Amino acid sequence: MRIDLRKAYQLQEIIAIISKEISENGFTDEDYCLYSHEDMLTPEVVCYLETYPTISSDDKDVYPNFVVMESLELLYYGEQFEDVLMNVQSQIEEPTTDEYISALDYYSKHDVFMDFKSQGGRK
Repeated sequence: MRIDLRKAYQLQEIIAIISKEISENGFTDEDYCLYSHEDMLTPEVVCYLETYPTISSDDKDVYPNFVVMESLELLYYGEQFEDVLMNVQSQIEEPTTDEYISALDYYSKHDVFMDFKSQGGRK
């Protein structure tokens, strides 16, 4: 995968790189989460990839130092992010960035994949 940890990217860049990787090779098996200062998903929102939080002995999430120092919020675990992108690709032949973002937003609100057919989207 051609994305560096702890580097600022627009969400649309991350989607383009990872969706291309998924369509060519399947899941990336990379250990990352998507973090941002914003919780509103737009193509231009600045995001960072960083490792997963660990779990402390008292069952609390311990975020990587970079995430804490930059006051970032967890947007997506890498596996969930890739699951959503892969699901969109299974429904739409050439998804747009906006379709990916709609599906990501839908998943974060409903904890299920968006069905583009039932949502009036295209196939």
